Amino acid sequence: MQLWTEYEGKKIAGTYTLGKLLRSEGRNGFFATADTTGKAAVIRLTEPHFDEDELLKRWRQVSDMREANLIGIERFGKTDFDGVGITYALMEADDANLGDVLRERPLTVTETMQVARSVHAALSALHASGLVHEHIEPENVLAVGETVKLRSDCVRECIADSEFNTPEGCAELRRRDVHNFGMLLLECLTLEKRYNPGLNMPDVFRRMIPHMLDGTWTLEQVGQLVTPPAAPPPRATAAAASPTNGATTKPQLDQAKAKAEKSKKPEQGTLPLDTPRVAGESAEDPALRYRRDVTEESGGFNLRPWILGGVAAAIVCIIVIWHFVSAKPVSPTQGQAPPQQTSAVSNATQPIPQPIVRPAAAATPPVVTAHTPGWYVIAWTYNHQGQAQAKADRINGRNRGFHAEVFSPRGGVYLISLGGPMSESDAKALQQRARRSGLPRDTYIRNYR
Repeated sequence: MQLWTEYEGKKIAGTYTLGKLLRSEGRNGFFATADTTGKAAVIRLTEPHFDEDELLKRWRQVSDMREANLIGIERFGKTDFDGVGITYALMEADDANLGDVLRERPLTVTETMQVARSVHAALSALHASGLVHEHIEPENVLAVGETVKLRSDCVRECIADSEFNTPEGCAELRRRDVHNFGMLLLECLTLEKRYNPGLNMPDVFRRMIPHMLDGTWTLEQVGQLVTPPAAPPPRATAAAASPTNGATTKPQLDQAKAKAEKSKKPEQGTLPLDTPRVAGESAEDPALRYRRDVTEESGGFNLRPWILGGVAAAIVCIIVIWHFVSAKPVSPTQGQAPPQQTSAVSNATQPIPQPIVRPAAAATPPVVTAHTPGWYVIAWTYNHQGQAQAKADRINGRNRGFHAEVFSPRGGVYLISLGGPMSESDAKALQQRARRSGLPRDTYIRNYR
């Protein structure tokens, strides 16, 4: 196979022109493209590995579900490309991902609740169809317009059978999805990746997240807290009796009209969620406003509180500058101005507190394993060495038995290998063990000489 970047500009299935390579994952490449109507889309290409029929079956299930909170798969199939069989899936394009937002700031309570509702709906639909996700993390929570959606091309089937999946094994995979869902909500609110009972969280999440992490709550129990109750039916109003032959007088019509208009007007200041209001939050349901009220650089959610903070800070700066320009020069022997001269400025306009920026944890220096001939088990592919090393560190933190390393046999592309060079039979055994342990189903083996 060629490098994924060499596919840019070529056409797949005689229809879709491949634009820029967006990212690569193992034997998968994701490209910008457009559907037959010219609408922006993303197409995934997958190298052949004797599992093409299984991939197409999963994508067909997702496509048939038409769940609003799953990324839509519009078309999929197999095609011949430069003499090589390729499996492809055409998906709707996203506008932002949650991972980019959380690198800038935590979500508000309202935004986190919207994420909770959307991911809950998507996971519930997958589990009901015999599918599990296994990759619930911020980078896979996407925004399409104002709708939050979960990535759908990476799901896999888990139905109890006599060969691979026991009922207990499938139940454990679903519990793992719920656990990862809880970790996602924890990171949304606090930017933390480890639960601490002392973390400051709203009551609804303080009740829910610990049970999601310890495996004692099901998706149904989570849904009872995140799904808003059904709106009560409108109360019937008795028609006012007319004093003359049942006819309605004009004053009665005016009164009824005013009452109807009042019932349509939302109560001022009400929140769309049964959660505590946070100071500075809008009463409007933001539906995770990824693109509204946001600059393109932010990549997502509502930044109105930041804008207000910037305006207030700018006002303070102007007042302080005016104060120093208009003040008389002070000689070096006079010392500093009395404190009361600046206290009026600080009391006049208090800047909105900015979020606390936590210092980033020291990252492991990127290390590229020397190329030793042999069979390798490859789980991920990255274009940047630092990203690859961060992924390897996460794998080793969860399961040290795989010995994940950054491996770059050709330069320019960084692979995540498991276990290092080995024989072909050992590589096949490790590949199967990695898949059973929850690592990507498209983990593959290859002989690098």
